[in-house]
Amino acid sequence: MADFLIWLAVGVLAVCACLRAWRRWAPVSFWYVLGFPVKAVMVYGTWRAVASGCGLSKRRRRWRWSVPGFPGWGAE
Repeated sequence: MADFLIWLAVGVLAVCACLRAWRRWAPVSFWYVLGFPVKAVMVYGTWRAVASGCGLSKRRRRWRWSVPGFPGWGAE
């Protein structure tokens, strides 16, 4: 078990070193391959809370009430 943990730690350090070097020497490809997808997932995951806090979100309405001027539905 101890051998496995040592190899796992060495592997994690190697991956971190490779990612850091990639980010330093090729920042554009790093952004397109890793940076942008990670950032997009983070924005998607936090958008509801951010929009709610800023007052940008509305309560979801049913389809028939969201069509203004449709005869017979929602006429007030």
